[in-house]
Amino acid sequence: MKKHLWLIVVLAVGLAFTQCNDALAQKTLKLGHLNSFSGGTSLYGADSKRAMTMAIEEINAKGGINVGGKRYLLDVEHLDSKYKPADTVAGYRRLVDLHGIHFIHNMGTVTGKALMAYNEKDKVLLDIISPSETLNQEGNKLVLNQVVRPNGYDPPVVREAIKRGLKNLCVIADDSDFGKEHTAVITDTFKQQGGKVLGVEYVKSTVDVDFMPVLTKLKGYKPDCMYIVTVEEPGIRITKQAREAGITAKLLYCEHFKQKTIDSVGIGNLEGTLFVGSYSTLSSMPVPGAPEDILNYRNKYLKRWPGEYLSATGCYGYNWIYYTTKAMELAGTVSDVYQVRVLASQAIKENQVLKYGGFTKGGRAYGMPAFVLAIDNGKVHVASGTPYPKELAELGEK
Repeated sequence: MKKHLWLIVVLAVGLAFTQCNDALAQKTLKLGHLNSFSGGTSLYGADSKRAMTMAIEEINAKGGINVGGKRYLLDVEHLDSKYKPADTVAGYRRLVDLHGIHFIHNMGTVTGKALMAYNEKDKVLLDIISPSETLNQEGNKLVLNQVVRPNGYDPPVVREAIKRGLKNLCVIADDSDFGKEHTAVITDTFKQQGGKVLGVEYVKSTVDVDFMPVLTKLKGYKPDCMYIVTVEEPGIRITKQAREAGITAKLLYCEHFKQKTIDSVGIGNLEGTLFVGSYSTLSSMPVPGAPEDILNYRNKYLKRWPGEYLSATGCYGYNWIYYTTKAMELAGTVSDVYQVRVLASQAIKENQVLKYGGFTKGGRAYGMPAFVLAIDNGKVHVASGTPYPKELAELGEK
């Protein structure tokens, strides 16, 4: 009996020791998130944070990730960039220098470009959410971007507008690289399609609140369509003021038109509107024929975060968590950012909510369709869908 008791004690101690070692072996891998949690673009930060939290919860519930035989639970450090370059760089330095984080998700063109002055030197792999034409053309080897460029987003909207008989265009756009790059593609395509560009005005859309003087000037041109090139909340203010100013032109939008615009402005004031989006857009405003994966993501999100606003940026953050950690598993490392970068193109094709064909050499994702959506007879529907090919995604890359 004593012999058996001794054996039981030994086995119990051994089991406890093994469990202790397993617990110690299971480390926490921290990722970084820079986004706007205050000001006019804060809804993007809030949406992305919720989506990332959901992804982290799902992965950790399954025991985390297995990289090179070691198991890691996941965590994300969220910091407010205020959508300003200086604040973004300050947050980046905190993530890298204080927390030792080398995988960071950032929303925004101007903020992303500010980080690109440092990330290669610091060996930080950035996932930047930006439609910028130039961001992935600068030769930075540690930048990835899931968003379609304006050369894939804007031409389909312009072609649909011309098809509908809209021939005279005005543009009101944000005074930034984002706004200017979109505007260049829009105006060039509109002219090529036989339309006439009557006027272009730039505004500081994330700072200004009164757009009446500019809109009054544009009204004087008597356009039959007006392109609004801003992020979501400023776009809502401009849209409301345009209708208050008596502008009756059909409204065209870049990728930042979402459900919140419809809810805020009223669908009756948006009849004939055209806007562009991707699968991520359909997570915010599902339409007939939306992919099942997107609808499942939307249902999970609203079940986890009932009553919260589901934009479209969260989808990118959710996708980033999954494809980055999958690339780590494929590469067998959580520290070699270059190896993870190499395997990211394969990882993003596997079991993702947003469907891609991979990344270009410069880091731009390709393969996901761009949809032109229209509001006709008081309902949103898909007017057309155009795959975003690799040759457009990689155009001009070094």
